[in-house]
Amino acid sequence: MIERDPKTLARLQTVVTALIEHRVSTSLVDVERALARWRSGAHSALAAHGAVLRHAARCERTVERVTAAAGDRPEGILRDAVDAGLMTAEEFVELVGKPHGEVETIGALRDDDDASAPDKRRTLEQLLSRGPVLVHVDARRSEVAVPPRFRADASLVLRFGYSLQPAIRDLSVDDDAISGTLTFGGSPFHVVLPWTAVYAAMVEGEQRGTVWPEDVPEDVLTGSGDQPAAAAIPPVEAAAAVEPQRAKRTTHLKLVE
Repeated sequence: MIERDPKTLARLQTVVTALIEHRVSTSLVDVERALARWRSGAHSALAAHGAVLRHAARCERTVERVTAAAGDRPEGILRDAVDAGLMTAEEFVELVGKPHGEVETIGALRDDDDASAPDKRRTLEQLLSRGPVLVHVDARRSEVAVPPRFRADASLVLRFGYSLQPAIRDLSVDDDAISGTLTFGGSPFHVVLPWTAVYAAMVEGEQRGTVWPEDVPEDVLTGSGDQPAAAAIPPVEAAAAVEPQRAKRTTHLKLVE
């Protein structure tokens, strides 16, 4: 157990700052690369903007994890510092009293795809309480279950709600996905949309929605595939502590009936 004397706490604070700065600096490499492609004409401005949004979300997750662990899992913070090369294994043993391999990481620098899953679940639950919701999903992800003719669609928009006709009697919103039996051209199909594949949602008829920018497919931002560039992304209130952005042009939603 780490000692709580002033000297050790001061060192911990230094490590916390170093971890966050490390995350910011390494993430900025992706931003700079995207900006270079934009300046050379290889990428659109939307692609560069998407890289900036993903950078902000990535760094915000690191701050949240480190802040949450500072009170009850400071050893985990120090473990991540060793893994990042910000602290020696010898200093870790001196501060904690055991090898860093025996301490669980807090994942401060982890880029897990499902990091925003709890936020997505809460958001969808809140939106569904207000009415039918249009959910934007990358149907190409292997874990997505939709009718075969939509499996290549990077910007598929599906309609969920508690009072639709026909009713979605098995509508479920849990820790892993939003799911339910939807009707496609008169034929029912049990749809499963894992949170890793969901990147935007909005209440039907409203002018603003929520986007998880780090999960928007690159080709949806750039228009490099068969999908229209950013056509399926609503004016947003971006998740992951990104400042709200309003689209400058009318959004054209592609809703599957």
